[in-house]
Amino acid sequence: MAEPESRRPLIFDIHRYALDDGPGIRTTVFFKGCPLACIWCHNPEGMRSEPELCHLASRCIACGDCVLCCPRQAITLRQGVAIDRARCDGCGQCTAQCPSGALSVKGQYYRVAELTALLLKDQRFYTNSGGGVTLSGGEPTLHADYVHQLLRGLKRRGVHVALQTCGFFHWESFAAKLLPWIDLIYFDIKCIDEHLHRQWTGRSNRRILANFARLADVARDRLICAVPLITGLTAERANIRQVARHIGAIADLPYRLQAYNPGGHFKAQWLGKSASSDLPAHAMAPEQYRRLAEEFEAIVNSLRKSPESLAQPL
Repeated sequence: MAEPESRRPLIFDIHRYALDDGPGIRTTVFFKGCPLACIWCHNPEGMRSEPELCHLASRCIACGDCVLCCPRQAITLRQGVAIDRARCDGCGQCTAQCPSGALSVKGQYYRVAELTALLLKDQRFYTNSGGGVTLSGGEPTLHADYVHQLLRGLKRRGVHVALQTCGFFHWESFAAKLLPWIDLIYFDIKCIDEHLHRQWTGRSNRRILANFARLADVARDRLICAVPLITGLTAERANIRQVARHIGAIADLPYRLQAYNPGGHFKAQWLGKSASSDLPAHAMAPEQYRRLAEEFEAIVNSLRKSPESLAQPL
């Protein structure tokens, strides 16, 4: 019996020959749906679990073909194409009629076997480069049963698998279904202060920090902490120091700092969303990143040399 689409997650992108999502040459799979709503999200098309219509105004020739074919009358043509997002259900009929390619639907269903076969097409690159497959999003752990099947199929073929996660998952399900099959985990730590975390992401960080502590205990050799640096938000000195102390308290735990890139602004516009006014308009300057990285490293190193410094005030 064919697996119903309703039980499969949506995939909004498959990035082949990825070089920044883990060791070697990788293929990165981006799942739709995320429990957080980070205002700086670089992949806003991954937040919602439903298909979403993407409109690139720069390609649009305002021909009106999409208006005529929309079954929900969600598109109008008034000084350019306007999409009623409340009406649009992402059916994609308009994309087939768009002659300029201005319209596309973010989100496609794959059977597990279908996606596994697609990913294995690049296995020779994984093998020769020490690479593999990275699961990203959105949040892959939302789809534990599907991802479990996908991981088993990949691991049977000897593929190295990495996971990028926001950390907001149910530990028991994660530990049973996913952790045994994952080779590397990039775990986001955005901030330590619960109030600020809720303000910027819409959720408390209690579950995230608890899951991080558990992973540091049972899978430290597979864990890398990923820290987004957003000017005016997570890159503020107080937060930098708190996160660095949190990581520095765990011996030998590697981390990577990720400088803010405003690419999410454009994607949000394509989806009819507006970016937060709290976000910087430009990418982080290299000099600012260097200063933050040096301070972060100094705190981590000092803690690992003298753990008693944890008792000192910030």
